[in-house]
Amino acid sequence: MYIKLAKRNMERSLKIYTIYFLTLVFGVCIFYTFNSIGSQKIMMKLNEYEVHSFQKIDELMAIVSIFISCILGFLIIYANSYLIKRRKKEFGIYLTLGMENREISNILLIETILIGVFSLGLGLLLGVFLSQGMSIFTAKLFHVKMESFRFIFSSGAFIKTIAYFAVIYLVVFIFNVISITKLKPVDLLTDGRKNEKIKVKNLKTSMIIFIISIICIAVAYFIILDKNSGIIFINRTIIIPITLAVIGTFLLFFSLSGFLLRLVQISKRVYLKELNTFLLRQINSKINTTFVSLSFACLMIFMSICMLAGGFSISKTLNKNIDDSPQYDISLLYVGEPPINEFLNKNIYLNYYAEDYVTYYEYYNKNQNEQLGIKTYIGKDEGEKKSSYATVAKNDLITIIKLSDFNRIMKFYKKEGITLNKGEYAAFGDIKELLPSIQKAMDKKTKIKVNGQDLIPSKQPVMQFTMDAIPAKTNSCTFIVRDELIGGLTPTLGFLNLNFKGDKSKKEKEFLKEINTLDDNKETGTTCICSTREQLIASTFGRAGIVSYLALYIGLIFLIISAVILSLQQLSQSADNIERYKLLKKMGVDDEMLNKTILKQTAIYFMMPLFLALIHSIVGLKVAKVIVNCLGTNNVAEQLLITTLIFIIIYGGYFWITYIGAKKMVR
Repeated sequence: MYIKLAKRNMERSLKIYTIYFLTLVFGVCIFYTFNSIGSQKIMMKLNEYEVHSFQKIDELMAIVSIFISCILGFLIIYANSYLIKRRKKEFGIYLTLGMENREISNILLIETILIGVFSLGLGLLLGVFLSQGMSIFTAKLFHVKMESFRFIFSSGAFIKTIAYFAVIYLVVFIFNVISITKLKPVDLLTDGRKNEKIKVKNLKTSMIIFIISIICIAVAYFIILDKNSGIIFINRTIIIPITLAVIGTFLLFFSLSGFLLRLVQISKRVYLKELNTFLLRQINSKINTTFVSLSFACLMIFMSICMLAGGFSISKTLNKNIDDSPQYDISLLYVGEPPINEFLNKNIYLNYYAEDYVTYYEYYNKNQNEQLGIKTYIGKDEGEKKSSYATVAKNDLITIIKLSDFNRIMKFYKKEGITLNKGEYAAFGDIKELLPSIQKAMDKKTKIKVNGQDLIPSKQPVMQFTMDAIPAKTNSCTFIVRDELIGGLTPTLGFLNLNFKGDKSKKEKEFLKEINTLDDNKETGTTCICSTREQLIASTFGRAGIVSYLALYIGLIFLIISAVILSLQQLSQSADNIERYKLLKKMGVDDEMLNKTILKQTAIYFMMPLFLALIHSIVGLKVAKVIVNCLGTNNVAEQLLITTLIFIIIYGGYFWITYIGAKKMVR
């Protein structure tokens, strides 16, 4: 009998709460897909560095999946609470007919098992097929070739998915049993007739709370966007504006139920139009009881927008930096005495390894009065405009390179060098958006002082050029001066860029071994850091992959959870108000007006958290832009198109399905 009842209840729940079951299936599918990434590498031609990057991504996905499973567990428990609420009358009848709580718990256990098997089976099946498409995305992300396409099944991801969701369903069952045992038959039978209690009745109190919420949010925005404290210097103090924004969000939704209805009542024309009186009281009642979940939904939507747009921008920026980086086989960064040329000639026979190579130094003015920061150089107005760039906000010192070194570098990259007359300087950088500001300063004949001598800009325009093989573009500006001015300057870092000759793979291994031997020898008093182009590409694409996967994984889950919470609440309210809708029909309200009211109610409920989340995102995306600008240059706004499409498909899809479901339920 229990199995029969459980099967019937599950079939009925599937009809009423299709969104809930689809979300379970989708959650299982996403969970399996992202945990199977490590298995996809067998289809790709990878070097040892790329294999290592894949392992790092796989390890990170395992850690993130623990967090995701907790979030999904919360969603499932939350959704079940609404399923239980929808069925309170049914359970009350069971208890009235003589069933015990233990027997109802048995029914719930069987239902949980059936739901778990159903969602796990279908979700895993979809996940296995989706992971095949993910492998193509991964290959493009890492810029690697697929040796041959083959059907991949990750046994590790399969077992992990079953284990995680089995634990989640066990917790759901325990939660359901506790919920049932706490309620009495009379409460179960009459629950649908009870009106919600208003949390805040006093209009004055509601307005005060609303004003406090606006102040909290405004102060949070001010702290984050303040030019002095700055979003550049993200540290532990960032917790202060985040906390204020979260508190402000909760207080705002908490206060709405106290004055939203009265605010609309001021305009009788709006309040008394069609079924607006009924509609607004429904919305007011719902906000009153669900302000916590509305606040969470708003914050998750905000995080989803920032993660998707910011994550894709960071990934694109890192990949673009590789395309723009210098083309050489290996780069060596040198710190120590003697100078890099002398050290290399003494310890390494470069002609054995190199087909071509170049060495150079970067310098700072020794005299602090002559040291110049990028913000000081481009001026206050331009500095304020470009304050989203870390180097400008912190007024990083501008480095100096001598003319002969620069021309050797240009020759190494098969580009033309430049000439400088006495008393002149030139400039270059690798952050495209800062170049116009530098050019303006040069057009104004801005003087600089190097080694005690005043210099004016040459006629050579500022150049966009990348010297260093690092995944982030951080060279806002470097000055080029004649060699005779370098004598009194302080060398900072020495560089060697080299192309191997002959058997490059063999020469690379020998060179790295020799460098490591020198670096381990403390008697030399030097530090050498080597990175090959393969290492650079693998590490950069690895970072891009991690960011992209995290953005997709967490952003999608947060978006789905927020949409599901709003959807379940609307469907639950529609189910609870069936008698009210029947009464409206008896009073002469036609189906068209009822459907229009349901559409308005669903739209308003979905739009409230989305609207505030979009306002939060304006500030959040500025923070994301700063982080992206620390790595290079990429417009975060460009990625909003992709994010918007994702929102239209998922959030808009859940909204429309909720409206259709509520309309069918009422009909």
